[in-house]
Amino acid sequence: MSDQTGQSGKTSQAGGMSRRGLLRAAGAGAVVLGGGGLLQACSSGIKGANSGGTKGITIGWIHPLTGALAGFGAPDNWVISKIKQTTPYKSGFKIGSKTYPVTIKSYDTQSSPTRAGDLAKTAILNDGVDLLLASSTPETVNAVASQAESLHTPLICSNIPWESWYVNLGGNPQKPTLKPKYVVMYFLGAEHLVKAFIPMWDRIHSQLHTDKVVAAAFPNDSDGNAFRAVFPLIAKAAGYTFDMSSPYPDGTTNYSSMISQFKSAKAGFFTNVPLPPDFATMWKQAVQQGFKPTLATVAKVLLFPPDAYALGHLVDNVATDAWWAPTLPWVSSFTGETCQQMANEFEASHGQWNSNISNYSLFETAHAALTSVTDPHDKTEVADAIHKVNIHALAGPLNFASGGPAPGVAITPPVGVQWQKGTKYPLEMQVVDNTLQPQAKITADLKPTNQ
Repeated sequence: MSDQTGQSGKTSQAGGMSRRGLLRAAGAGAVVLGGGGLLQACSSGIKGANSGGTKGITIGWIHPLTGALAGFGAPDNWVISKIKQTTPYKSGFKIGSKTYPVTIKSYDTQSSPTRAGDLAKTAILNDGVDLLLASSTPETVNAVASQAESLHTPLICSNIPWESWYVNLGGNPQKPTLKPKYVVMYFLGAEHLVKAFIPMWDRIHSQLHTDKVVAAAFPNDSDGNAFRAVFPLIAKAAGYTFDMSSPYPDGTTNYSSMISQFKSAKAGFFTNVPLPPDFATMWKQAVQQGFKPTLATVAKVLLFPPDAYALGHLVDNVATDAWWAPTLPWVSSFTGETCQQMANEFEASHGQWNSNISNYSLFETAHAALTSVTDPHDKTEVADAIHKVNIHALAGPLNFASGGPAPGVAITPPVGVQWQKGTKYPLEMQVVDNTLQPQAKITADLKPTNQ
């Protein structure tokens, strides 16, 4: 077995061990380089006892471990460590009469879409991956998906709204007939987010008789475009009027005109889908300039503890969504461990739980697909297999064969959550609405953000 960190610093996110110490402890340590020195990959070779001379399976995972999107990748090295402890990944995949050793290569995008695409090409053309995984926002996943589809390499994606993913591949969410040949995904869609937010708006409106006007700040990017197309129509049917900002560029630093617009509209609710650093800037300015919606329901931001703590008390009672929570009844298809057990183990070494522990299911899906084929190195056969996976996994039921809202899409509905003052931690993400995911246990009452 060999481990190679994908970080340029001296500590790995999987623990506190120095890079050199980790490599020495593993007994090997050649950093994989490719793409003109662009790539530093974490490689975990896991050889089955009876593999003999069988050519191993290589799985590459492209994800943001550093940079602005690092919160999304915070559990990922821990996920890899858990996966390596499971019997299939430790002993090899049994396919027919053969056992194939498995290598996992981890590629850090550094939160750069350009780098994500370049890493996909490196993984496919230089490193010879049999299957790719990609996770965490359109900024990561779409660039990888484009390369995988054009270079005929099977890819399993997570943590991207399906509309953004589908449009990028040439599909039309309103007429979802296109079937990507090499790519599938599991997560939720923009419609699931607004349907998770509306019950929370309804409860606050019922309690405080707030105007049913929603201030919406949607940027000029893949997520923003999808949300502009989806949110207002669904919210209108529920009786809400949207006051939308103009599509603003990512990286905007002055939100004064937008805030003034929202104040003039007397918006009782607020929603958005920005990059995390942009929300921090905008929300601080909103507080300074007196924009205080009764309930803020944000998307793509405040999903993880570090982002919440960075804004301190400004995030008190701000609501968002979670696509995975400890109180869900799902279990690992490898070990039978529950969501709560996974969260507890993560918290014992890494701090508060993170919804992207559900990235574990990328590897559950990969195993299900690869062990259903006759030749795991035949990319066409594997691509066909990922579209047929139907499993119960840590992320929940994943059925890529059902047709979903579009071919190749498995939906994991979200719960409504809210950052509240905690007892175990200063801030805790509480499940306050389970309309779309009734199996989730409610852990706290919904509170107004401002009253």
